[in-house]
Amino acid sequence: MTRRGATGFVALLWALPSCLQPREFPCASDVDCVVDDRHGRCVEPGYCAYDDDGCASQLRYGPAAGMGLAGRCVDDPVDHEGTTDTGGSSGGSDGCGPCTSPPPCYASPGSCVAGACAYLPELAGVACGLDDPCIEAAHCDGMGMCVIDEPHCNAPPGGCYQAPGHCDAQGGCSYDPKPVNAMCEDGDGCSLGDRCDGEGTCIAGPPCPSDNPCAVGSCGTSGQCSFFPIGDGEACPTGICCGGSCVDPTSDAGNCGGCGVVCPPPQQCSAGGGTPSCM
Repeated sequence: MTRRGATGFVALLWALPSCLQPREFPCASDVDCVVDDRHGRCVEPGYCAYDDDGCASQLRYGPAAGMGLAGRCVDDPVDHEGTTDTGGSSGGSDGCGPCTSPPPCYASPGSCVAGACAYLPELAGVACGLDDPCIEAAHCDGMGMCVIDEPHCNAPPGGCYQAPGHCDAQGGCSYDPKPVNAMCEDGDGCSLGDRCDGEGTCIAGPPCPSDNPCAVGSCGTSGQCSFFPIGDGEACPTGICCGGSCVDPTSDAGNCGGCGVVCPPPQQCSAGGGTPSCM
């Protein structure tokens, strides 16, 4: 979640020097209301307006609108004697009031431009979002944006929940479970290959499984796996187990007559009945 530092009209104004008074600019179509990457609309009675969720109409006239409309919400009543309701305190001769209520990541005080308050962006690195229960830490980017460094919901209840989670208006958190078979750790050093069940629970893997057919695993008192060779001569997929390794006695001269037995010439290896011997 990244907040915008200003809505339509204010975002359009921040770059205007405080001494600049923009001239009246009528429009004929929406094309006339494009300013940099801001795309406005040409509305009655022929002036540009820009998105602003602070207005009931969702549109606010730009600073170059004439007829006393500059800075006003579209469809608001207009006082053609020159006063403009810009949402600031009343009483200033320019119609702006004190200009001391900037949006997040804009600096106070602001300046009055065309009857509305304009603010410059805060410097990059200034903290923001402190009043948002869903933000632990955030900073201004120097262009009027509040960038989240640390979301509030970043501490899932277990290894089978995804982070960050979802934050509600009161700062409460909820988390989505990881998919089935996602890797996890159940805290037991002797269960390997733990997997999530898709509902937030970590299912323990087999205790100390061994990829070596000639060794078995065992969980020690330290809670870690140790592996030990099984007895020599035990059958394995390619022959017999010798010293914890599976060997083929018909091709392994060092174990030709059995584990560790070399057949002296002229004797030859034999594995009749599955038991190696010298003949």
